[in-house]
Amino acid sequence: MKTINSEHHLDLTKEDEKVFSTLNLGPTHPATHGIFQNILTMNGETIVGAEQTIGYIHRAFEKIAERRPYYQITTLTDRLNYCSSPINNIGWHLAVEKLLGVETNKRIDYMRIIVMELARIADHLICNSVIGVDSGALTGFVYVFEEREKIYEIYEELCGARLTTNLGRVGGFDRDFTAVAIQKIRDLMKGLPKVLHEFEKLLMRNRIFMDRTINVGAISAERALNYGFTGPNLRAAGVDYDVRVQEPYSSYNDFDFVVPIGQNGDTYDRYCVRQTELWESIKLVNNALENLPEGKFNAEVPAFFMPPKEDVYSKMEPLISHFKMVMGEIDVPEKEIYEAVEGANGELGFYVVANGGRSPYRLHFRRPGFIYYQAFPEMITGSALSDAILTMSSMNVIAGELDA
Repeated sequence: MKTINSEHHLDLTKEDEKVFSTLNLGPTHPATHGIFQNILTMNGETIVGAEQTIGYIHRAFEKIAERRPYYQITTLTDRLNYCSSPINNIGWHLAVEKLLGVETNKRIDYMRIIVMELARIADHLICNSVIGVDSGALTGFVYVFEEREKIYEIYEELCGARLTTNLGRVGGFDRDFTAVAIQKIRDLMKGLPKVLHEFEKLLMRNRIFMDRTINVGAISAERALNYGFTGPNLRAAGVDYDVRVQEPYSSYNDFDFVVPIGQNGDTYDRYCVRQTELWESIKLVNNALENLPEGKFNAEVPAFFMPPKEDVYSKMEPLISHFKMVMGEIDVPEKEIYEAVEGANGELGFYVVANGGRSPYRLHFRRPGFIYYQAFPEMITGSALSDAILTMSSMNVIAGELDA
């Protein structure tokens, strides 16, 4: 009987090595859901060892950010989890506001909740429909992408961008919600429940889908916590942890919503947790939109907020402010902070050390996908090759988060 060592490989003899084969899984996309490689040791169709490799799209985000003014770092956060960019953007703005001691009003908070929950919906639609594709069901993927497209049209109305959004500003938003944007959100919220019901009918009780996902890629609550899991992957293992509840931000404590919990920590539970969260996000968007307070859409942070263009053209003070902001000549207080938000795939954190200059002295992005990927070899050892792809898609590992 062979034993598995700490590196998730079987201890093999020379005779064994004649039987086992090595398979390169990746770095081709979409086979591995991103540009990363897994070197698998196979016994027929069974994985008996795995070693992952990253770094194929390393872009040095953190070091680039340490040489940029704070307001110019937003566009770097887009490229982490690009399936839900607005959450990254707003998470960074909240971190800078914590650094500066800026308080935002309820209108800004509710607007942010609407945008972040729309991003969560878009992310979960991608993740769950891709789980369906990897089990052989393409129809649901094509169907829900129409709803994702509607969310991207809302982004476009809010900020002019779709995938990498650069949405919002430190202190709030660069513009208020337009009547067109509000109507598009209402139309989406009206039509999305019907689509979700039909999507669930395709997969939730489908015997083929259940056989392909139940007890596949399972991880215990203890192991998930040891690795540092958060988000749907941790909740699927039975741990009740959600940053929106444990450390409320942006007035999330004004709203009641359910945090779904799984039991087995397998691919099916991860699918079900995200599916339930889609319904809770719809409730949050509807509640925030219907109770949207009056007020300004940006806080008083003139050093980080572009003055109106017409004032820049005609008045001296706005012209000076505009120049100082664009050239990055604004210092921040000396402080060390950590700010986290509940990203679509887990806790997204920003650790900032400021030494009073125009740029962070040190900056670290806590990317949930990077943490999940450490556990991947353990989760697939002993499973079939086809199950490894399903496990990876259910973990929602985004390549942009691995190589920051």
